[in-house]
Amino acid sequence: MTDYTIGRAAEELGVTARTLRHWDEIGLLSPGWRTETGDYRLYTDADLDRGLDILIYRRAGVPLRDIAVLLAEPGDRRDRLLTQRELLVRRIGHLHRMVRAVDSILEGDTVTMQDKKAIFGEDYPARQAEAEERWGDTGDWSHARDAMKTMDAEGFRRVKAETDAFAAALVDARDRGVAPGDAEADALIERHAAMVDTFYPCTRAKQILLARMYAVDGRFAAYTGDAADYLVELVEAKARAEGIDPDTVAWG
Repeated sequence: MTDYTIGRAAEELGVTARTLRHWDEIGLLSPGWRTETGDYRLYTDADLDRGLDILIYRRAGVPLRDIAVLLAEPGDRRDRLLTQRELLVRRIGHLHRMVRAVDSILEGDTVTMQDKKAIFGEDYPARQAEAEERWGDTGDWSHARDAMKTMDAEGFRRVKAETDAFAAALVDARDRGVAPGDAEADALIERHAAMVDTFYPCTRAKQILLARMYAVDGRFAAYTGDAADYLVELVEAKARAEGIDPDTVAWG
């Protein structure tokens, strides 16, 4: 077994001696050996293993107070490493999304956030951030991001105008009793699919799932007026006519 002075332990872990003293003070990592006065510390291999665990959690964004709880939980080191790996994978995904966002800025996004908020509403940044978090690693999100990068402010206004016009037409069709399967209903379905196609390929399965999302999340009311349930009815009926079971659809 090797013993390490505080300076050597700090060097092995890639931290400062001051950091190790702080961890000792808060009870997160105490040296295996020390003089009675506490002026001289010696760290063991086991201490350095624990220090590595702490660093992995920290670099995954876990606060020190939570790390202490995690390390105190029963379980062997393999269990902790599996947890750490999951945290790091999430962190890597987050960093990749940040890099893509910076790349988008560097490539020259000519439409300002103020422009987008003026066109799509004040909650546009929050909705985009949520979408990025949910779908940032999918091909469809990449398609949508690329499509938006090529749009100028006028392009975004056209998208908003078409969205508003579609919502009005959908509400009007519902109020007039246009039934699923009617030619007008089918035209509305294809109109909606074409709107989605602007950003990524829209299959019937995706269209069903989008319509259902509109129906349960009021933030999407602008897309359908108050007729989201009606759109679900139309799209599901169209899917059945095409031999697709709406109850088994999946994104893909």
